[in-house]
Amino acid sequence: MTMDSKDKKQKNRAVVRRREDLQARWHMDRFKALFVLGKTITSEICLNDLFLLINEKTNQIMKTERSTVFLFDEKTDALWSFVATGMGKNEIRMAADKGIAGWVFQNQKTVLSNHAYSDPRFNQSIDAASGFLTKNILAIPLMNRGNECIGVLQVLNSLSGKFSKADEAFLNAISDYVAIALENAKLYRDVKIYAEDLKKAIILNESLKKLKDQLTKFVPPSVAQLAEQAPEKLDKAKIPMEVSVLFVDVAGFSRITEAYDQELVNHMIENHFSSYLSCVQKYGGEVNETSGDGVMVIFKSDTVANHERQAVRAGLEIAKENKRMNQLFDYPWGEVTLHIGISSGQGYVGTTRMKSSVGERWTYTASGLVTVLASRIGALSDNSKVYVSQDTYGQVANDCDAECIGSWKLKNVSKEMHVHWIKNWRHKKNIHHNFFAIS
Repeated sequence: MTMDSKDKKQKNRAVVRRREDLQARWHMDRFKALFVLGKTITSEICLNDLFLLINEKTNQIMKTERSTVFLFDEKTDALWSFVATGMGKNEIRMAADKGIAGWVFQNQKTVLSNHAYSDPRFNQSIDAASGFLTKNILAIPLMNRGNECIGVLQVLNSLSGKFSKADEAFLNAISDYVAIALENAKLYRDVKIYAEDLKKAIILNESLKKLKDQLTKFVPPSVAQLAEQAPEKLDKAKIPMEVSVLFVDVAGFSRITEAYDQELVNHMIENHFSSYLSCVQKYGGEVNETSGDGVMVIFKSDTVANHERQAVRAGLEIAKENKRMNQLFDYPWGEVTLHIGISSGQGYVGTTRMKSSVGERWTYTASGLVTVLASRIGALSDNSKVYVSQDTYGQVANDCDAECIGSWKLKNVSKEMHVHWIKNWRHKKNIHHNFFAIS
């Protein structure tokens, strides 16, 4: 063997060894990159950020122009991707059996196609929509721990010109990490959604309980008892009954509402009328109707003895409570004053039903002239004075200090009505105490 042939063989062996060393180094670099990728993506639990991270790292390792992670949406039977490299944060969504990605998902097999447009499975509409030209494609099914296909990982346009079996093996290794990371992120998302739904349910339950507790205060006790014991009677017609009706509303409320912050106005209404409610309940009244600035209270003869007296005492206590609340709270519009009116007589008590094409609303109320008079008399009142009708005054005249403010022609009432201002309630003196005091 000549010296030249020996040198040539040695050079060839050196070239082969160098090529093998480069290939080994290339594989080593890839596996190092795979290790880093695994650590990186499995630590990301935000699903949207994970899409971006997978695409970025997969492109770097696989040396491709674009990568896409498709996840299967069971609800819509579609494959979707939140982000694709080069396309920004746009959602891609397609039927789970369309395109190469759909074929990979359905068959759970890898596709390596170095001539994408020659492959009948390739969906050209994605390129048409994005303006991207797919030359070659490598797509791998993503399998979870239960060996179920949850999506597809694909890379497009190898920078080396075409994909190889080595690329397929390496992308397959990447897909294992990707599947684990996606499962973890999905689990985190599901747990987070469940926690948020649970929180909403708890808040809703607490809100409903608070609402029930608050509404119960404004549901007449007799109605609540009737609904519990004999709900069928709620549907019956109104019946005539002797009642006293108390109207209370805020003077100048329209002006206050128009000129001041609604939260502050609502704060005033809630605080004042919550305190008035205890006065109503103390004397057996039933809050029957509420409006933005007032309430209508019924004192019924079937549940309250001496209903005229109880209505007047409740009205006086509300006026006293109004004074206390004005000392407690200082509002920019000044003191809160009330219109307070009371009338007694026969009313028709029961259910009023309002029907329409979209539903039905029931109210339990008292109607008739007695209700109209209480409202009209209340409108005459100012500075939280308690005004009452002649019929009411006739039942309490011996128990209070009062002043007749004249005979009034009330709106939509044919006869003039005497109206009385009840100044205070006379508390009966203790006879034995007076006797010993005199002696």
